[in-house]
Amino acid sequence: MAGLIKKLTTRVEKLQGTTARLTMHIPSLGQRAIAKTLGFNDEFSRLDPHLQLIVTIRDLKGGGALISNNAEKSRRHFRKDMLSLLGKPTPVASVTDWDIEHGLVKNAVRFYNPLPNKKSKQDNKPLPLLVFFHGGGFMIGDLDTHDEVCRMLCQYGQFNVLSVAYRLAPEHPAPSASEDCLNALQWAHYHAADLNVDPNKIAVGGDSAGGNLSAVVSQLAKGKPYAPVAQLLIYPVVDFVNKYPSHKTYGKGLFLDQTDMDNATANYLAHSAIEPSDPRASPLLGQLNALAPALLVTAELDVLRDEGELYATKLREAGTHCDAYRVEGQGHGFANITPINRAAYQAVVKISRDFRVLIDSQSPQ
Repeated sequence: MAGLIKKLTTRVEKLQGTTARLTMHIPSLGQRAIAKTLGFNDEFSRLDPHLQLIVTIRDLKGGGALISNNAEKSRRHFRKDMLSLLGKPTPVASVTDWDIEHGLVKNAVRFYNPLPNKKSKQDNKPLPLLVFFHGGGFMIGDLDTHDEVCRMLCQYGQFNVLSVAYRLAPEHPAPSASEDCLNALQWAHYHAADLNVDPNKIAVGGDSAGGNLSAVVSQLAKGKPYAPVAQLLIYPVVDFVNKYPSHKTYGKGLFLDQTDMDNATANYLAHSAIEPSDPRASPLLGQLNALAPALLVTAELDVLRDEGELYATKLREAGTHCDAYRVEGQGHGFANITPINRAAYQAVVKISRDFRVLIDSQSPQ
């Protein structure tokens, strides 16, 4: 045990890649034991054992904010970390990049087409489409950092995915991102035939900030011909006004902390033309009736857990269908760590399949 601990602590600089995959194969009891020996905080004892070890080793190397006030540095750091996690990508039939334009704005997009699922008969019919908005506090993240989660959603959900690189803060504060995402949804509807997707099964979805944008777009598109058929909200931020118990309980020492949230909020809204209470920033404070049905997934040990679960409750109270569940043992960002954490991988497979069921249940077969 002592030899393994020494080996891990001398290789912490490679945590996000080789070491993370190495430690994944240690039995759970061993992961817990090593994490505790290295100083893991027992306050988070319900965290997945492998993540306990990853968090502890990360802290040994100095930790560091996910989102700082230096946007470019944060983007480089996040991109490096995410790409270092990647192993063999989930196979899909094809991946294609291009740009879409609205006015003077150009957004890069990436289109995923799944390999046929032998267990289901598609009969060459056009598939549903998920217009996906990546997370990253509205400041970081791109098509590459979320490539694997899009591949998984595409393949295991058996739908096409159009991933959108919207404009980022602070260079482009709110509501620039939601404008780009709404335009992408409209573009997808107008080009459904070109994409060979089912125009009656076009949905929106995203993680974290992308979940926020999906909720906002769903509200903005309500009643329009291009309104989404469903919305996928993975640990979304939905309220920039109020504080929640999970903000305090999980606001330090895990994968997204209060400092990250404060920096993201300041950069997204400080020079914005809208107030924090505007539903284009805080969809929880918007009109929640008659929206697209939602699948809302939270993480047990996540600073955003409580507001996400309240949003699910409020949607239901307003008469909007919402399937919701909490992924136990996981923290914020689990959709990005599927290459190095089995439980996270299994959670995203389930989300993908559950969302396809939701899409099909709300639209013509």
